[in-house]
Amino acid sequence: MTNQRAFVLVVAVLIFLLGCAGSMKGVVRRDARRIEMTYTDMRLGKGILKTVLPGGERFEGRIVKIGATDIQSDTAIATSQSAAFDDVQVFEGNAKATLSGSRGNIMKCRFNLTDSLMGISSGGFGLCQVSDGRVIDIFF
Repeated sequence: MTNQRAFVLVVAVLIFLLGCAGSMKGVVRRDARRIEMTYTDMRLGKGILKTVLPGGERFEGRIVKIGATDIQSDTAIATSQSAAFDDVQVFEGNAKATLSGSRGNIMKCRFNLTDSLMGISSGGFGLCQVSDGRVIDIFF
């Protein structure tokens, strides 16, 4: 009987650690064009976020819970200090992301996760801002 419990516990832990993948919907405020972001949520405080904006620029980066450290995101933030991200700075959230664009733009995002322990898959809303000034409302 204890072997069955141990097996069930191991399976539950593996499912929790593997995380999941999904998508978020967004609307660019400037022209009301819709976008989709895809994510891989690793449930350990980090995940991968990807999107393609209207016009074809591809963005990719890491999403982390606020308070967690992530060298890649911190480096991208440091290189984007010259751009103003005012809308993102005032948005309250419990997760953040910095994505690098294929045409040299940077996208910074903040998210309010419904359940920070469950991660992105729990749902929520957010705000992203591109270094060229575009602002995107995100829902998931």
